Amino acid sequence: MELLAQIGSAGAGPLDLSGLLNEKPEFLAEVLKVAAESARGSDAPVPNLQWLSDPANAPRVAEIALTLLIRNYLRRAFLESDDYRYWSYSLACAVCSEQVALPRGENTLLAYAAGLLHDIGRLALIAAYPTQYSNLLNLTDRMFAANEPFDMLEYERLLFGLNHFDTGQWVGQKWQLPAWLRSIAGKFDDKTSAEYASLVSTIRAGTRLAHSLGFGYLTAAPHANFRVILSAFPDADKHWKVLDSWEYAEENMRGKVRSRLSWYSGGE
Repeated sequence: MELLAQIGSAGAGPLDLSGLLNEKPEFLAEVLKVAAESARGSDAPVPNLQWLSDPANAPRVAEIALTLLIRNYLRRAFLESDDYRYWSYSLACAVCSEQVALPRGENTLLAYAAGLLHDIGRLALIAAYPTQYSNLLNLTDRMFAANEPFDMLEYERLLFGLNHFDTGQWVGQKWQLPAWLRSIAGKFDDKTSAEYASLVSTIRAGTRLAHSLGFGYLTAAPHANFRVILSAFPDADKHWKVLDSWEYAEENMRGKVRSRLSWYSGGE
């Protein structure tokens, strides 16, 4: 919660994560490990404690810390391969949302965090009921492949008492999530207040891009074309089509997602 509050207020001043990290030496070591992995193959120096304390690196440190916290929260569920696939999708949503926000001049760290946590209700259900939710994902995918009607929300309600949208709202209230996260932690609402409407549109595009690039949690579900999704955002559209062709742009973004996944694999 401290980290989310800092991310949400990033525009008001520099991030200060020293207290959060210094109180948790084991977690600090995890952050440094991922930071070192992210620098592998580049000319950048290997991150150390001095690198962590540099205010210029605070957004990257915050991104790594938040991603590790969510990965660790879901680690028990990773015993189920389908739930690990959902983790890949969540991280892909974060990266794609960040890439939509960048050319739009938006807060990329906020977009990354919102993309990672937009489906926090489902993440909570997966963490609480890993086997049951893995079975539900498999059933849903089979129904999509067979072109059979299937109401996943109703099955969630029958199995868990709440569907993932309602769970997201419950988590938002129970954990007192910040307002920016509550605006996207559930079913995207076109009536969102003007303050968060841009963030909602960015995350909606990011989630669609994650599916389009092949990181969707339902392999049989239909997905929109990469270029069609970006065409709704002139700045992002212009940014990505500077590559030789849209196929290269698509593979470029897919490569960014794969890189992030490798940073957090932890050898698993």
